Amino acid sequence: MDNSGYVGLGTSVALDGAGRPGISYYDYDNQAVKYAAWTGSGWDIQMVDSVGVGWWVAGSTSLALDTSERPHISYADPAWTASGPSTRVLKYAAWNGSGWDIHTVDSTEDVGQYSSLALDSSGHPCISYRDFTHYDLKYAAWDGNSWAIQTVDWPGNVGLYTSLALDASGYPHIAYQAGEPDYDVKYAAWNGTSWDIETVDGAGPVGRLALDTSGHRHISYRHLGLRYATTRPPAQAFHVLSTTGYYMISFPLTPTSTTPHDLLSDDLGDGSYYMWGWDAGGYTTVPTSTPGSQTTTLGVQQGYWLLAAAATLDIDVGGVLPYGDQVIPLQTGWNMIAAPYEAMMDSLLVDNGGDVRSLADAQAAGWALGTFYYSHDGTGSYSTLTIGETPADTLSFWHGYWVLAGLDCSLVIPAPSGGSGGATTAAVRRAPPTPTWAFDIEAMSGGSVDTVTIAAADGASQDFDGFALDRPKPPPGPGQGRLRMALTLGGRPTVAHSPPLSQLGMETRGTGEEAAEWQFTVAGGVEGEPVTLRWADLSRFPKDRVAILRDLDTGTGTFMRSRGRYEFAAPANGNGRNFAVVVKPVQQAGCIVTSLSAVPLRGGRGAEIHFGLLADAKVDIAVLNVAGRLVERVRENASAEAGAHTVIWNGRSAAGVAVPNGTYLCVLSAKAEDGQQARRVCTLTVGR
Repeated sequence: MDNSGYVGLGTSVALDGAGRPGISYYDYDNQAVKYAAWTGSGWDIQMVDSVGVGWWVAGSTSLALDTSERPHISYADPAWTASGPSTRVLKYAAWNGSGWDIHTVDSTEDVGQYSSLALDSSGHPCISYRDFTHYDLKYAAWDGNSWAIQTVDWPGNVGLYTSLALDASGYPHIAYQAGEPDYDVKYAAWNGTSWDIETVDGAGPVGRLALDTSGHRHISYRHLGLRYATTRPPAQAFHVLSTTGYYMISFPLTPTSTTPHDLLSDDLGDGSYYMWGWDAGGYTTVPTSTPGSQTTTLGVQQGYWLLAAAATLDIDVGGVLPYGDQVIPLQTGWNMIAAPYEAMMDSLLVDNGGDVRSLADAQAAGWALGTFYYSHDGTGSYSTLTIGETPADTLSFWHGYWVLAGLDCSLVIPAPSGGSGGATTAAVRRAPPTPTWAFDIEAMSGGSVDTVTIAAADGASQDFDGFALDRPKPPPGPGQGRLRMALTLGGRPTVAHSPPLSQLGMETRGTGEEAAEWQFTVAGGVEGEPVTLRWADLSRFPKDRVAILRDLDTGTGTFMRSRGRYEFAAPANGNGRNFAVVVKPVQQAGCIVTSLSAVPLRGGRGAEIHFGLLADAKVDIAVLNVAGRLVERVRENASAEAGAHTVIWNGRSAAGVAVPNGTYLCVLSAKAEDGQQARRVCTLTVGR
């Protein structure tokens, strides 16, 4: 978005009502604060203020958008002397519709680092920041006429990494870090007359403070990993599903009752919501209505599918938050589990009979797959979390996850404090084997989408090559009519393996094979409705290979480098359509152009152009001079059947002028119905 130099320091982002981002940041090279806003088609970048940017600017800019979606930015600006920067001042910039109004908020000695900006209900700015001279935490609020400045916390070394939020009464709340020697996470709240200050944890830099609608505070921060602190009472949990549809959910509390109606009666009691649990390889219906008649109880460590029939579903569940490390038994095969904590994937452990390893090491040993699948957008389609990948691979509270185990073992989710009783080993991040090349094939019909991945790697085989190269496909959700794509390992429908690997989301084959074939099925969809297969640009696919999509039910072939999609009608009764992707060397693929030659016409200028086709095609024939410039288009997008053809060129240019004697190039381009393309060149001579 901006590559004008050393830019992007101290960023802050905010979204407007249409979800379009605005970003404030420092431009080191040009010594400026800048603002970039996405217009829907490009980035509008503005210079906000000229400042001194260097090692002496600490913290970041802080951005907020008002109700008119105009940006407001707080930032530190060094004050300069003849010998260079001496102190910093806190500044504030607001867009007025045609330009930037800039205020110096506080210039008393060296101030303004780690600023955090919020707008009150009147749109007035409020800013928390650090006084570097005195190591204090300060707070400034604009009343419409002037800035009221308070020192919030002192003495001592405080005020680093401030994060500001305003409650429903407009009172400020600030999370921040103390400096050495304590490095505590601290919290300050204005009670109407004074500041209430407390220490949250003896930890590290603060990430962000947020207040929920009940006024409970939530603070993220770092200390030997990611930590989270909240004042929400542990006896209540609250969850919102934003749209109608299918969700994988879990219940992170140990509830007072595990009977579904007792637990969810306020929201599910009318019988218009449905739940499914996973038991020994199949779904079990979980009743959600008719009080007092259920025999099914919910498992706290288990995930569930929920069909939410309302646009918004609020679940307010009573119970007790779990404490300590959570050990979840896994059976060989697929397991739908709960997420008791917001835990990083790197922190997870696998216990195999007392042998405890990190998830990365457990995947390498074949104990468990290091990719978890979840579905929480209402569509029923899957997203993934994979160990060692970005963005941050964090299990979310309330979500359910599919976990694949290669043997009976246990998943250990350490408590957020990081303590695990000393019985576990540290997580080891290792780069898994990666394919040499890979591309996705996506099926779409209506609002349903599914994907498989075709890949190749040195040394891979037709059998199972480990979770990093042959990625299993989780079970389909309980809904009807959704598309389902799956690869079969080595082209075989079933494989005797632990766990069963009859369906894959990604299969990797060897790069050295002369020809390789990946078979997959597409099932589901509404009978007769169009289903579109599409794939990304294959520009990174090996140039010496061709990829052909074959519809095994019709015999149709499509050259995938030339075409990006294939359509068919969904079969009846949810039956599957069978496909294969064949990858082979170019020389084995055949060529639709079998011959090309040009013979000068007798007694006159021009030439007979002879060519042969292996299949029906659209052809272009052009005559170029030896410098490669176009002389005449003899044929353009002309239909030609398979077989031998002769075309006459009259020896004239596109302007109708006879061309000079000499040697010319005849170029033939052909494109067949299946997308295969070919190009041939020969010489022709013009003379008397």
